Amino acid sequence: MKKQKNHSKIYKIDGVGVNLERFYPCKAFEEKIALREKYGFSSYDFILIYTAEFIPRKNHKLLFDILPNLKQKIPELKVILCGKGELLEFYKEFAVQNKMDYTIFTGYTKDVADFCRLSDVLVMPSFQEGLPMAMIEAIATGLTVVASNIRGHCDVIEDCVNGFLFAAEDKQGFEKALLTLYKNPALRTEMGNRNIERAKTFSLENSLCEMQKIYSTIM
Repeated sequence: MKKQKNHSKIYKIDGVGVNLERFYPCKAFEEKIALREKYGFSSYDFILIYTAEFIPRKNHKLLFDILPNLKQKIPELKVILCGKGELLEFYKEFAVQNKMDYTIFTGYTKDVADFCRLSDVLVMPSFQEGLPMAMIEAIATGLTVVASNIRGHCDVIEDCVNGFLFAAEDKQGFEKALLTLYKNPALRTEMGNRNIERAKTFSLENSLCEMQKIYSTIM
């Protein structure tokens, strides 16, 4: 019996889509300051955010390894850690034991969009990702990014254009990129503006439009 050929096709779209009505940038500097006051932050704080489940592949260890040295160089450093997971309690205890009172663990939160809007830089040192929706949500709010140079991240971030990429175990590269952005607020703004435009590629509206085209072709 002759084997039937498989005539199936594979279609590529840019993810399931990000809701840009939820993830959007502050319209004015005053709005960002008001958000910071609401959540107990100062206008002078330099705020990093990492939105990720506390599991080994998200590589929180690298972030916690560089934080003591980074704090010495950036006295006004704050770090928001959104998410839950098997390693959450370990890192909360680690932060207490090492006097990292500048780290804020939110656990599961519905306020991720607000936390992104009030922050300065998204960090993502993970070892492995698919298309990183948490990253795309963050850049839609105007954040610049310092992330590990892995598949997924490099689909969204172009090194030195809308963020910085570093090898997933490169502590020096990670820290250097963060210090560069800390010392250059104009660069943060420039990269953040590019990211607002970049995020539109991954909008829910675009994804639905692409899916509609695919279904129209098939039906």
